[in-house]
Amino acid sequence: MTWDIFKSLFSIITMIIEVGTCLVVGFSFTGARLKENTRSILIISLIVGLAYYLCSLLIDSHVILLGIFLFLIPILNFALKLPLSQAIVTILLALLFDLMVIHLIEYNSFYLILNRSHESIDVGMNISYDLFVALNNIFISIIMYQKSPVLFSEIIFEKQKTGENSAAPFRIQLFFVIFILFSLNSGLFLVLLESNHLRPYFQVFLTIWSLVICVLFLFFLRSSISHKHDRIQLFLDQQYQNDLLSFYTIIRSQRHDFNFHLTAIHGLIQKREYASCNDYIAKMVKDAQEVNELLPLSHPSIAAMLSTFKELASKRGIQIHYDILDDLRYMPCSVYEMNKILGNLIQNALDEAGNPNNEYNSIEMEIKREYGNIVISVANPANISEEELHHIFQIGFSNKSAHEGLGLPTIQKIISKYHGVIYPELESGSIRFIAKIPVST
Repeated sequence: MTWDIFKSLFSIITMIIEVGTCLVVGFSFTGARLKENTRSILIISLIVGLAYYLCSLLIDSHVILLGIFLFLIPILNFALKLPLSQAIVTILLALLFDLMVIHLIEYNSFYLILNRSHESIDVGMNISYDLFVALNNIFISIIMYQKSPVLFSEIIFEKQKTGENSAAPFRIQLFFVIFILFSLNSGLFLVLLESNHLRPYFQVFLTIWSLVICVLFLFFLRSSISHKHDRIQLFLDQQYQNDLLSFYTIIRSQRHDFNFHLTAIHGLIQKREYASCNDYIAKMVKDAQEVNELLPLSHPSIAAMLSTFKELASKRGIQIHYDILDDLRYMPCSVYEMNKILGNLIQNALDEAGNPNNEYNSIEMEIKREYGNIVISVANPANISEEELHHIFQIGFSNKSAHEGLGLPTIQKIISKYHGVIYPELESGSIRFIAKIPVST
C-alpha cells in the first residue's frame, strides 16, 4: 500500500514536471516573457499536472494529454493576457516538444532498449526511468530559462498601427505557422499511438524520420518569418528616411528663406513700421522654434517622428509643445524602440486631445535626465476615472471603441525590458504619463 502511494505521488510529480517543461519551452520559443511568467507557469503546471494524472486513471493518457494542452490556450489568452495567436503557437510548440522529445525520444527509446534486452518492466524499472526523464526535463527547463532561445519573435504576434488603421503584418505567416504546427502535432500523435504495434526497427526509423521532419519544418518556418520581418524592417526604415527628408527639408527651407526675412525686416525698420516689424519677427521666431526645439536630439529619426506628429496635430488644431532637455544620446534602447514609446504616448495624447468634451486641446512633452534616468513626460487632457486608471496597462483595455488597448502595454513591456518604470498621474481634467528609463553607461 505504501509503495502504491509513493508510486502515485511520484507519477504526479513527474507529470507536473513534464507539463512545466513543455510550457517553459513554448514560452521561450515564442518570446512570451518567460521569466516574468515563471510563477504563473509553476501554478498552471501544478494544477494541470494533477488533473493530467487523475484523468489518466480513467481515460487513455495520450488523449488526455492532447485535450489538456488545447484547454491551456484560453487560459494563456485570458489569464496571462497573451495575444490569441501567441497563445496558440505557444501551446502547439509545447505539445510538439512533449510528443517529439519526451514521448517519442525519451520514453519510446527506453522501451525500445528494454524490448531489445528482453528485460521485464516492473514497478521499480518504471520509477527509475520516470526519475531519469524527470531529471532530463528539469535540466532542459533550467537551460531554457537561462538561455531563453526564441524561435518566433514576439513582434510577429503584435498588431501594429499604420496611420489610423490596425494591421497584423504577419497574419498570413501566423496562419501558416499554426497550420504546420497543428499538422506536425497530428502526425506525431498518430505515430505515438501506432508505435507500439510496429516492429522495433521501424519504430526507430519512424522516430528519427519524425524528428528530422519537425526540425526541417521549424527551420523553414523561422526562415520564412525572418524574411518577412526583414521586409517590414526595410519598409519602416524607408518611412524613417522619408520623415528625415521632410524634417531636413524644413530646416533647409528656413535657411534658404533667412535672407528674404532679413530683407523684409530691414525694409520695415527703414519705413519705421516697428509694430509690423515686431509682428513679423514674432512669426519668424514661432516658425523657427517648431524646428529648433527638436534640434537637441542626437537621433534624427526621433526628431523627424516628433516633427511629423507636430505637423499632424497642427492639422487637427492641436498644439504640441516639446521641451527637450536631454538629447537621448545615452538611452539604453534602440531608436526603433524609443520611437515606439514616444509614438504611442503622443498618439494616445492626440486621440484624447481631439475629444470635443475636453476643456483644452494642447499636449506637453518633456524629455530630461534625472538621477541617472531618462525621464519622459507626456501630459494631455483626459476624462478617466480612478478605477479605469488601475486597468490602463492591461492588454485589451481601452476607453475608446476604435482602439484595441495595445499601445500602453507595448510601452510598458519595452520600458520593463530596460528595468524602467512608467506610471500615470491624474490631474484635474488631464493625465500625465511619466516614463523613467535608466541611462546606458
